Amino acid sequence: MLRYTKFNAGNIATCGEHVEHLGFLYRMWNVRKYTSPQIESKDLRLTLIHSKGGTHYIDQQQHNMTGYQIHLTFPKQSSYFYFLEETSAYQIRISWQNFEKLCHTLSINIKLFKDYPILQISPAKFETLRHEFNKIRIELCHFQPPLSLIATRIETILHEIKHFITRQIDNLAAYTYPPMLSRFLELIEQHYKQQHQVSYYASALNVTSNYLSKLTRRHMQVKPLKLIHDRLLKEAQHLLCSNSNPIKSTIIELGFADFSTFSHFFKQRTNISPSAYQMQSTYHQK
Repeated sequence: MLRYTKFNAGNIATCGEHVEHLGFLYRMWNVRKYTSPQIESKDLRLTLIHSKGGTHYIDQQQHNMTGYQIHLTFPKQSSYFYFLEETSAYQIRISWQNFEKLCHTLSINIKLFKDYPILQISPAKFETLRHEFNKIRIELCHFQPPLSLIATRIETILHEIKHFITRQIDNLAAYTYPPMLSRFLELIEQHYKQQHQVSYYASALNVTSNYLSKLTRRHMQVKPLKLIHDRLLKEAQHLLCSNSNPIKSTIIELGFADFSTFSHFFKQRTNISPSAYQMQSTYHQK
């Protein structure tokens, strides 16, 4: 769904785009002297801003908008923008579930983002991110958006944000995973195609499955099996898009017993069958 609006009234000027598909949303404003509606977000919202003056209220806390910034708004937070001077704003909305999955895949501590929701960035980095935001807008305008490509672009955005934040922090210890958890993530990367069970990784780390579960839930708010499955799913999506004989070779490469098991695994997490996903990907590559 794409909407484009523009109106002028005295010293008020607003124009913008709104693109929404399959739970993702792209929104753009070019505004001055305008107050956006207050919303309570159920998802994560990334807002890229170039402003000559204004305020973003998050849970009634005032954040000044000036220069080049990126703002993060989390689920259950209420927020609205007061654009006082000329401002360009670009916003991406993604579900909290997808955000968590991407953070786990990228080994990013979510607390890092929560503690630094407003970031001042350089004009060059603003343009880099704006390019990614615009590419997501283009993908969402397709009848069947290539979700794996959109996820890859959001990964790039999250990586950039992480780099902005880490350069501002003197002590990263509070945001660093314990050595055993880091080792678990490394083991997943090395063995996820052959080893799908938590018990294998717990044994390799010389701990119980219950201890490993407590570790991941404490530091990542997720069970260890989900981390393994998320990595499997990401690779499955990649292989389905790229192999000459995708489904059969994907089943073999990822260590699934048969088509039925793989199809159930894939559809349960994407709400689409592997064959339908393959056809969708082929369509977008033409």
